[in-house]
Amino acid sequence: MVHLSIDEFVSPSLSVKAISSQQTQIFTNYVLASFPCFFRCTETRVPVNWVEYVDRRRGSMNSCFDWAVRACTAAYLGALHNDPRYVYASQDLYNRALRGLAHLVANEETAKLDETLASAITLAVFEKHSCSSPDAWLRHASGIRTLMKLRGPQAHLQGFGRAMYIVYRNFLISAALVEGEACFLEEPEWRELNEQIAAENAKLPTSSLYTDVVERGFLEVLKLPGYVKRTRELPNLPPGVRGATQSILLQDVQATCAALRGISTEFGISISMLRSGQDGKATFVGPVPHFFFEGYSSLFSRGVRLALLILNYLIVIMDPKQRTAIDSDNFMLMSDLSRNQQSLHPNFRFNLPLTPPKSPGRPSIVVRSLITAENSQPPTTDWMDRIITTMGLEAVHVSLVG
Repeated sequence: MVHLSIDEFVSPSLSVKAISSQQTQIFTNYVLASFPCFFRCTETRVPVNWVEYVDRRRGSMNSCFDWAVRACTAAYLGALHNDPRYVYASQDLYNRALRGLAHLVANEETAKLDETLASAITLAVFEKHSCSSPDAWLRHASGIRTLMKLRGPQAHLQGFGRAMYIVYRNFLISAALVEGEACFLEEPEWRELNEQIAAENAKLPTSSLYTDVVERGFLEVLKLPGYVKRTRELPNLPPGVRGATQSILLQDVQATCAALRGISTEFGISISMLRSGQDGKATFVGPVPHFFFEGYSSLFSRGVRLALLILNYLIVIMDPKQRTAIDSDNFMLMSDLSRNQQSLHPNFRFNLPLTPPKSPGRPSIVVRSLITAENSQPPTTDWMDRIITTMGLEAVHVSLVG
């Protein structure tokens, strides 16, 4: 027998409205805990942000997306109050949402819906925190990649589609690096999407020089998984082809390295201009608390340094004569990264210096996922914020060995 509360007896919809209202507030708290800097610094650059999308769905409590959201918020409340009941409930909701998602993706038309992609992304974030198995987050990433390709680039230019795309595109870089594949977002039609997003961002009243720099930085970092794959493939090429291929690849890697160094300088200048109020369009720092802006800029800069570190490794592999100079540059990069290491990954330490310059054999690059049960942090922390704002590079550890 089901016992109804007084609210449900008087008006069955009353309790649903109350719960959905609370759900919006709890989800907002969850987003600001898990994605504080990224969300606050990008919420005005999308037609519909995540909090608005959840809020607009009041009364829709029995869909795949709503179950996925409730799984995340239940996990958040469980961590916040140290209450295992919420944690157990979150797992049940996660499983229920997974079954609902399986039903949606079984049909091509429903697979293209915003709700389907939103559900998949929400569940993917939940899995990153729970780490139910070592490769579960990669399976989620693969599914999201398939959904995005099915929808096509233009489905992610307007409306909530853009918010979903920009919140997950950096995780796709992480996944591509771990899987040893080029990121599909490098393909011309997807690069065009990123360029369109950057162009439209530049027209916004809240736009500033730094937003353009960040978008250009993303387009350069996007190339890293492809560079790593191509470098690994060099030894397998016929001798007559390898030399020319390596020369072209080395030029490409060095060009990206130079571009990122330039972007790093530009970003520093744009941040300094915003801080001193010299940017004519600088309405950004006012409405967005200074704390979020400082955190966002610091994490983006960290992402650029991590990218330069990886590019330097590739240069060493292809041109060992540059190793002394590269080792010196990487030592400075890693020393700078290590200053904030304790707060980022308490269970992990950078190894300084690099592998010995005279180590035998051809050096190789190793990519290790940092989205693991050992490194995972609860949704009450900004772990996801750090990964996404470093363009996905905080989710991997890349090293040179051999």
